[in-house]
Amino acid sequence: MYTFKSFLVMLALIGLSIGAQAQTHPALGGGTGTSADPYRIKTPAHLKQLADYVNAANEISIPSGVYYILINDLDLTDYATGEGWNPIGYYTSGTDYSYFRGNFNGNGKKITNLKINRPTASFQGLFGDIYGAVIENLGIENCDIAAKGVVGGLAGYSESNTSITNCYVTGKVSGTSNSVGGLVGYNDYSTIFNCYTVANVSGTGTYGTIGGLTGENSSSTISNCYATGNVSGTSNNVGGLVGRSEKSSSISNCYATGKVSGSFMVGGLVGQNSSSTISNCYATGNVSGTTDNGDYIGGLVGDNYYSTFISDCYATGNVSGRNVVGGLAGENDYSTIFNCYTTGNVSGRNNVGGLVGDNLSSTVKNCVAANDSVVSTANITTINRICSTPSATFQNNYALSSMVVKNSSGDVPITDDLNSNAGMGKNISDFQSMAFYTDISNWDSAAWDIINPNGIWKICDGESLPFLRWQGINCGNDGVVTITATPEISIYPNPVRDVLRIECTSEQVNKIEVFDVYGRNVFCRKQKENFPPFMEGWQPKADGVVLNVSLLPAGIYLVKLETDKGSVTKKFVKE
Repeated sequence: MYTFKSFLVMLALIGLSIGAQAQTHPALGGGTGTSADPYRIKTPAHLKQLADYVNAANEISIPSGVYYILINDLDLTDYATGEGWNPIGYYTSGTDYSYFRGNFNGNGKKITNLKINRPTASFQGLFGDIYGAVIENLGIENCDIAAKGVVGGLAGYSESNTSITNCYVTGKVSGTSNSVGGLVGYNDYSTIFNCYTVANVSGTGTYGTIGGLTGENSSSTISNCYATGNVSGTSNNVGGLVGRSEKSSSISNCYATGKVSGSFMVGGLVGQNSSSTISNCYATGNVSGTTDNGDYIGGLVGDNYYSTFISDCYATGNVSGRNVVGGLAGENDYSTIFNCYTTGNVSGRNNVGGLVGDNLSSTVKNCVAANDSVVSTANITTINRICSTPSATFQNNYALSSMVVKNSSGDVPITDDLNSNAGMGKNISDFQSMAFYTDISNWDSAAWDIINPNGIWKICDGESLPFLRWQGINCGNDGVVTITATPEISIYPNPVRDVLRIECTSEQVNKIEVFDVYGRNVFCRKQKENFPPFMEGWQPKADGVVLNVSLLPAGIYLVKLETDKGSVTKKFVKE
């Protein structure tokens, strides 16, 4: 039965349809807007025409299902003056908005020099507000966006089953209010897949939700994504990938590597994870909270809250804050963490733990705390290897036996216990052993999924801690052929955490290059060149060099050395 309200809605939709028919679509660079013959965008002027067309209509008067394709790379420098680019689609109020609802295929092309300078405006990005849209195969490079809230490099707001696939953003994004992200400001009932950002993201608002990929992720899915830029906020919900993930959202097969800093609920991957899941993810950046109110700080998640699950994840960055500080999660509240590990040093005041700062009515099981140290700056007892307090449930957890645990008065006594907040002490060699993870007697219910060739985890037996199989790390020699064998050169320690020493007994190293497992050159310097900021550089010694690798993400690397006698390539593992 129709109600009076539904009748009014129907009349409104009829009116919108009439409005859509009355508006003539610009010709752009050709095409008819169908999937077989999409509208072609060949120049920056064509993209501007699309923005003007969408923004001229009010209240969703642009029909969905229209197709667009980018034909060429576009440089938006001509639209960089003043306030800069005017986003495609906008939202001002409940009666003043116009969404982009079409299918935009970037066609593997890129849009460069996107600039927006509107510190008092929200819903800012290349797209302002996208609704039930498809955005795919698009790159945005060298963006510079400064706005208020709901701001991202690609889109300010993504909602109602929008799909964003195979897109990336580089540059910087900043906001003075909530929901600031490198790719999307607010991702609502939508999907982000196979996307990444190399962007520094910052927010100064009192509400927060600042993330390297997206600020807010609500009732949405993010998978196969990563963010490598630094993320900072002056308030709460700050994460290397996502500021806050909530309402049955999921994040899987993702990672973040940048430094993350904020005031409250700060995490290397996610600031706050609420009623949602995180699986098969990792974070390697250092995470810090402010000294005056830096609470709920974690290497992976700041606050894991209410019916949430974190599984098969790891964090390797150093973590510091004030209260409730953990190597993996600051707080685990009415939630579950299992099959995870941490390696970074942890420091704080109250409720400091190698894995979890505080575990409230929650479960931590089948986890490993391989941190070198857990330190409290106060004279307190709420500190331990797995978690600060013995409350809630701990099952089959392990900790590095040599871990330093101390407060302002000195070392804190530790008692091994598989099912307590101290965990059972083990050597680093155990944590680098395949047998340790496959022995079901070590774990509650089931061993780690590490022996299955199609499983979740993989390990270079005896060389490193586990890593996620989807990372694609090869434990062999990675196909790199040594050009000239030089047995006089040795590298140690291996695995390495901070400093790699390269000893040369009869020759001098003239050039060093470091490659990751994907073949990307992450460091290249000749002996007399300046040291890059990413890696402090290498220092010549009488019998070799010292290479600082502390800021490299955990993983397997190849170091290629050019000497007076030739060149050699060696493998090392960064923890």
